[in-house]
Amino acid sequence: MANHSIVFDKVTKRFPKADKPSVNEVSLQIEEGSFVTILGASGCGKTTLLKMVNRIYEPTSGRIFVEGEDVATVPVTQLRRKIGYVIQQVGLFPHMTIEENIATVPRILGWDNKQIDERIDELLELVHLPPKDFRKRYPRQLSGGQQQRVGLARAMAGNPAIMLMDEPFGAIDAITRASLQDELIQIQRRLHKTILFVTHDIEEALKLGDKIVIMNNGEIQQYDTPFHIITQPANAFVSRLVHSEDVLKRLSVMKAESVMTEIEGTVHPNEIRVSKEENCKTILMHILKSEHDSVIVEDGNQTPVGRVTLAHLKIHEALSQSLSAS
Repeated sequence: MANHSIVFDKVTKRFPKADKPSVNEVSLQIEEGSFVTILGASGCGKTTLLKMVNRIYEPTSGRIFVEGEDVATVPVTQLRRKIGYVIQQVGLFPHMTIEENIATVPRILGWDNKQIDERIDELLELVHLPPKDFRKRYPRQLSGGQQQRVGLARAMAGNPAIMLMDEPFGAIDAITRASLQDELIQIQRRLHKTILFVTHDIEEALKLGDKIVIMNNGEIQQYDTPFHIITQPANAFVSRLVHSEDVLKRLSVMKAESVMTEIEGTVHPNEIRVSKEENCKTILMHILKSEHDSVIVEDGNQTPVGRVTLAHLKIHEALSQSLSAS
């Protein structure tokens, strides 16, 4: 279990008077530092699975290990202090300022005031809320999106290795939601937390997850990368859920670096440039609006490292179609 941050071993959860288990014999290994989205319809067991990690719910049977320890053997308060938890309703303390909210866990952990002050500033900057403007405000003075940013900062305050996120952006408007998703991706690239993120939104699951858990009736239907889930769905349920026949959806889970080729010929000054992480759906949109039939791919230092052409996209789309059909 050395490289696995969270391990579910034949975990079942049955609630009193329920006809069937909410989670049924689930075995799953979450790699350290990975971003895993859990996708499924309401009632499929995804939130129940998440809440057993920090023992909000106790399993009926089976075991859960966090960083090699059986969570049933760890005192609940001790366990929860090392796991960040973010929910849709945010749950900020309304009578506390933003800085007091963020300081909650560090104070419990016994950090000194200087450490706590530095941590508050660091986290507010990380979630794009300037400390000088936001430290002394109260939650009621913030928009929904700003409150969710503070909720994320508070969950990270004690520097937990694991973050549990239960539909955190579900109650936020589409534009703010997309912005928060982008910020969370950037934060994860910097911090490499192990994140379990529950959602019922397919686009969100595909956009955020290194891997996706698809659940139905308390059981895992597929646990795989977004690309493989779209191109090689495990069964008819998964295929229907993610609309695997959708060309644009397939392109959205393919990255520039996976389809680019060496740069041949001249790089035109007005040729659009994209990062290696850019998805091929966006690249297609760039090409369709451009006078060129290609884009230049750059590395993190803005050095050109490859080119993606419309022909490349057609070839890879044909390949993914053949994989899906096989």
